[in-house]
Amino acid sequence: MKRVAVVGAQWGDEGKGKVVNYFAKDFEWIVRFAGGANAGHTIYVGDKKYVNHLLPCILPDGPGRGFLGAGMVVDLEQLVTEVEVLAKDFPGVGAKFAVDPEVFLVLPWHKQQDQLLEAMRADPIGTTGRGIGPAYTDKASREGIKLCHLFDEKMLMERLENSWVIKQNLYRDQLSMPPAELAEALMRQRDRLLELGVQVTGAVDMAHVFRSTSVLFEGAQGVLLDLDFGTYPFVTSGSCMAHGVSSVGFSTFELDDVAGVLKAYTTRVGEGPFPSEDDSDEAQGIRERGKEYGATTGRPRRVRWPDLPALRYAAIRSGLTSFVITKADVLNGLKTVRVCTGYRIDGVVRDVPSTSHDFFVAEPVYEELPGWRTTDDVNFLKYMTFIEQQVNVPITYISYGPRTDEMETKSRLIMNI
Repeated sequence: MKRVAVVGAQWGDEGKGKVVNYFAKDFEWIVRFAGGANAGHTIYVGDKKYVNHLLPCILPDGPGRGFLGAGMVVDLEQLVTEVEVLAKDFPGVGAKFAVDPEVFLVLPWHKQQDQLLEAMRADPIGTTGRGIGPAYTDKASREGIKLCHLFDEKMLMERLENSWVIKQNLYRDQLSMPPAELAEALMRQRDRLLELGVQVTGAVDMAHVFRSTSVLFEGAQGVLLDLDFGTYPFVTSGSCMAHGVSSVGFSTFELDDVAGVLKAYTTRVGEGPFPSEDDSDEAQGIRERGKEYGATTGRPRRVRWPDLPALRYAAIRSGLTSFVITKADVLNGLKTVRVCTGYRIDGVVRDVPSTSHDFFVAEPVYEELPGWRTTDDVNFLKYMTFIEQQVNVPITYISYGPRTDEMETKSRLIMNI
């Protein structure tokens, strides 16, 4: 059975939600394996737009189903809201989703901590304030709770009270919702989720199902925001790469394809290194045409030219076997396109950075390519071929608009030129 992982090949916001939604028609299960509500995956059903922060980007009116894996950190209130929004237009859609009881929960405390910590930093990281970092911190330090604890009220209270003591010692009266109040709220959210038809089922119980059918794995953010290999400390707090499928019991060796999604240009939200960033009027125009504002926060994204050293780094780190290029139409009409082909590091031009630190000291080296009128222009084909040859990863699909159906294979594009 076919198994494909879709991950971001840049700094996130590449359009993974649309890509997953487009491929979803060919898969029985769409599995989100990492991240939390700091991700914003935008899909269209007809002319209506939906932004999923936690839900896998299934086709709400299709046969496929969605699974939220244990590598995620889940804000139950947000999850309930997302299911309710979909259920208004697609009654009964909640039954299409299942959640692993091992998922770690993002609590209101975590969101409050996120904002307090960001305010304390001399150099802010630029977090979304959704509590992701503090939740993963509690997970690593064994202080928080999982979804399964909501089915054992005695253990739930013990866990919350123990965590509350530590947080009160650290933050005093700056955190709201004492344990009893929080437990009551969590139980209401649990009950509402079950009322909506969402199932609580572990990956162990789903192992045979997943291995006997087709699975599309949906990642979050991008390789360059990965906790281990991204531009640390300006990263997210979890895995952004294909090896995150291990949280659902799979190995990357079981994948048929690891599709890296990239924009025809490059963007980044928040702080951190961005070697070929451009503040020119042309870059501002790209931001406006591409509607480059965060789906989660609304923050304007930083814009830069295509960055091939970063793509080579992502391809190596996450074992990318194909590319899907999005927002190809945003660069339509430019006379030329500047492409970063190398980084000058300590006076030496390198094709690919060796470590994440290299992004902080890199000076971009550019090559200029002819622009194109439309994506049917032969110059756009030459641009894609240039990327493929430089990075040694084939481009298989092209997205040229926000709607799910505004995608086509590269081979079909070639036939139309």
